[in-house]
Parts: sequence; structure tokens; C-alpha cells
Amino acid sequence: MSEANQPGQGPRYSGRAEVTRAAARARLFLSSYAPLFGILAIRFDGLALRLVCAALFAWGVLDTIWITRRARTHLQPYEIMVAGTEDTGGEVGGYLASYLLPFVTISTPGWRDLLGYSLFLLVGLVIYVRSNLVRVNPTLYLLGYRVLAVRYGGHKNQYLVTRIAPEDGGVVEVVDVAGVLLAVGGAHADG
Repeated sequence: MSEANQPGQGPRYSGRAEVTRAAARARLFLSSYAPLFGILAIRFDGLALRLVCAALFAWGVLDTIWITRRARTHLQPYEIMVAGTEDTGGEVGGYLASYLLPFVTISTPGWRDLLGYSLFLLVGLVIYVRSNLVRVNPTLYLLGYRVLAVRYGGHKNQYLVTRIAPEDGGVVEVVDVAGVLLAVGGAHADG
């Protein structure tokens, strides 16, 4: 068993991987706003705006499904032994209230509103790609996932996307997707 495949160890750093990670985070940013675009497709009055928002909603949801499925089949999994977990779902609620609600108040936005929304999304994209906001993704929750902060092998607050929360001391098979761990195998007790 190689060093990278031992429980508690992750993959080594690579510059190419960092570029891939930033691109994946940008895609997950769109994914995180998919529910907003779905709401805007319903709320906006103009047909063109409705169609654009509906397309962004569908793209965000379908791309999230594609990313998670492709990660399971194309990335090399490794095992981690979970020392502790904490649910980050409350952060998603705060995200929805503070960032999404201002967008749904105007049903017929003018060009200045659209420019303001675009600038907000651009700033949000930069922050999302360069921070740990990847953990705040309502679309993942809509698709049946949970995001947990996990501790393992000396790491603090690494984020795990999973359908079933692992128990402390459990070993989980994961892949790294944009700096977030995606559970690809069932958790089992060490031993």
C-alpha cells in the first residue's frame, strides 16, 4: 500500500491539481447558485431572463451530478479514519438568507440591477474559488448529500460530502474534489 493510500493520508500537492481544483470550484460555484437561478426563472417577468435563469439552474444541477459521478469513477480513492465530525448545514441556511434573498426581490430588473447582480456573482466566484465556501452548496443538500467538517490524521475541518455521516473512528473511502472530500465507499469500523 503506498503512503498516499494509508488511512489518514491524502494525496500529495501538485500545481496541475491546483489549477484543476480552481476550475472545479468555479463549476461548484455555479452549482451553489443553481437554486437561486431556479427561483429567478420563476420570479423574473421577461422571457429571455427566465430562459437564461432556467438554463443556469439546469446546468448547475446537472453539472453537480456529473461532477460527483465522474469523481467516483475517475479519481483514485483513499481511506481516512475519522476522528470527529461536525455538521455544517447551519452555514447553508445563513448563506441562503444573506446572499440569495436580495436577488429575489425585483421581478423586472433593469440593466443596472443585472450589472450589479453580475458584479456580485463575479466577486462571489473569486471568494468561492479562493476560500472554503465550497462547503456551502445548497444543491448538494437538494441532491441528498450532507457536508460535514471532519478531523482525521492531523487535519482539522476538512470537508466531507457524504450521504451518510461516518462515526468517530470509522474509516471512509474518499476522493478529493476541489479540495473537498467526497465519500465514495461506505464507512466501516477500524479493525
